[in-house]
Amino acid sequence: MIVLIEQFINGLAIGSVYAIVALGFALVFGVAKVVNFAQGSQVMVGAYLVWASTALWGLPLWAAFVVALVGSVLIALLIDLIAVEWLGDSAEIAPLLSTLALSFMLDQGVRLIWSPDPVAFPNPFADVSLQWGPLYVGATDVIILGVTVIFMALFSLLLKFSWLGRSIRAAAQDPVAAQQMGVHTGPAKLAVFALSGALGALGGVLVGMYFQQIDPAMGLPFGLKGFAAAMVGGVVSLPGAVLGGLVLGVFESLAGGYIGSAWRDIGAFSLLLLVLVLRPQGLLGSRALQGLGGSRGAGAIPTTSPLADNSGFPVTVMGTRHIPMGWTIGLTLAIGLIASFQMDGYWSGVFAQGAIFATAALGLTVLTGFTGYVSVGNSALMGIGAYVCALITTKLGWPFEMVLLSVIVIGAMAGLLFAYPILKLSGHMVALATLALGQIGYLVMLNAIPITRGPMGIGGIAEPHFALLGGRSLDFPGAITAICFGVLLLALFLVHLLQRGHLSLNFRLIREDRLAADAYGVHATPYVVIAFIMSSIMAGLGGMMFAYQQSYVSPDSFLILFSFLLLTMVLAGGIVSPFGAVAGSIVLIALPELLRGHAEYRELIYGAILILIIKFLPSGLTSLSFGRARALAGASQAKRGTPQGKP
Repeated sequence: MIVLIEQFINGLAIGSVYAIVALGFALVFGVAKVVNFAQGSQVMVGAYLVWASTALWGLPLWAAFVVALVGSVLIALLIDLIAVEWLGDSAEIAPLLSTLALSFMLDQGVRLIWSPDPVAFPNPFADVSLQWGPLYVGATDVIILGVTVIFMALFSLLLKFSWLGRSIRAAAQDPVAAQQMGVHTGPAKLAVFALSGALGALGGVLVGMYFQQIDPAMGLPFGLKGFAAAMVGGVVSLPGAVLGGLVLGVFESLAGGYIGSAWRDIGAFSLLLLVLVLRPQGLLGSRALQGLGGSRGAGAIPTTSPLADNSGFPVTVMGTRHIPMGWTIGLTLAIGLIASFQMDGYWSGVFAQGAIFATAALGLTVLTGFTGYVSVGNSALMGIGAYVCALITTKLGWPFEMVLLSVIVIGAMAGLLFAYPILKLSGHMVALATLALGQIGYLVMLNAIPITRGPMGIGGIAEPHFALLGGRSLDFPGAITAICFGVLLLALFLVHLLQRGHLSLNFRLIREDRLAADAYGVHATPYVVIAFIMSSIMAGLGGMMFAYQQSYVSPDSFLILFSFLLLTMVLAGGIVSPFGAVAGSIVLIALPELLRGHAEYRELIYGAILILIIKFLPSGLTSLSFGRARALAGASQAKRGTPQGKP
């Protein structure tokens, strides 16, 4: 019983940290309707500002917190300026990707300014314990709980009784009605971002005190945990965000104490998935979140229909140019031949990786571009294909043809499992559920040591040999590159089959307006399941070729960051265009190699380029011709004195 109480108190302490991070998410999402994936990095920066102020500049802890507070608020306002104000007229998915890019830039900035290595965080209470009878509790846990309670009380008073708090609550409940009543929602947005920065500074201090060390890579894990806590409690409910953080912390602590520390994170994200399926609005939330994206499939993808302007939704009409599949296949074949037979070994390998990620990215083109369901968990599906290939190759020695069929069959089964908990979800819930599934998949790879060998991974993966060639391998320098492009061409052919006939029309109808699709008798569920299965197969094929090309797989190759990378590739190329997936993947794989001479600045440059693409090419590289044609048409109409869009 004593152990249970101690685990419970420990869970409340770490849950308080999650609650602080979750409040930052809930505030920004409630008012600005932005999923701020940089919140975790704000926590990390706040912790480093306190560490630098004390360890390097000699300030006392209270002064260090003031420095962190000011710095974190300024960073949060910069995020608002870029992700909300500057990119406000871009695609609806833009804030998610832009805050992710800013997160990468903040993490790399801390590595450059200070150090990529972990550093000890100052905690004068680290060795102090309090005793009540047989119960021992760390003083740090008590301080974290006390600080959280005091802060929550002050925060509640601010929201309830101040003019600023009333403006924030009005903007969160109904921004249009608030503006009609004379409430300026612009300052409310600035205020919630500033408050999220203050919460980041406080969260950084509490994280540092709890773990007694910090490192630049801690931002994303704590951001994901805080976001999971906000979703468990109800992301549109501030009390729900606090409750979600406490529940998640206690659940983690009990799972770590009684099941094993290796599985505590799996338990946390499994809890998130369970809540999303059984009560999508969260424990204390309302169903308002489900309406944030309108009635379209996932709500985060801009419609391509010109009629959408009359629907009442603030949508962005896509300008992706239609490129015939024949041209896409022909160009891909030409690039593959050049990479396989004309390039040196290094660049041939770079283009092989481009083909690998293009194969996986095509799965997102099918799922996200065709049906509107945003997935940020496809890295786990890619990992499944890689591990299936690694296990079959190292243990059974099967030829390439059998490995290919096995990956397709198991990939289809994985896609079906991915689809099942998501079919009844809509809006942003789809992306959040796939995020949880992707993180669970990564954690299973990491902890299922008897099968995956855990962090050590599986090595010694032989090059592919073919039964049709009598068990021989292809014997020329660019063989693996040629096979990678061959699998990419197979994926393009599968996409081509999906683009034909009524299947393509029904996909588009579901993407544009799922309610209208149901009204016309097009039941979305079978088509969504087909999209998930095909997306999983293509991700698995990409993972299979990744295993063959690297001759080694490990869980770190399929972090959740790779899901964001795949999503970035299809957005950069053109999210509804198969050619865009291929072009975006090859460009974004080759870009870091071109920047190899500036390795320490690659993530900063990469993040900046991503933000510029979102701003100036919101429909991807394939929209260039469309944009030029539209500009010329606008100029021609202006000369005639005819408004655009009028006969």
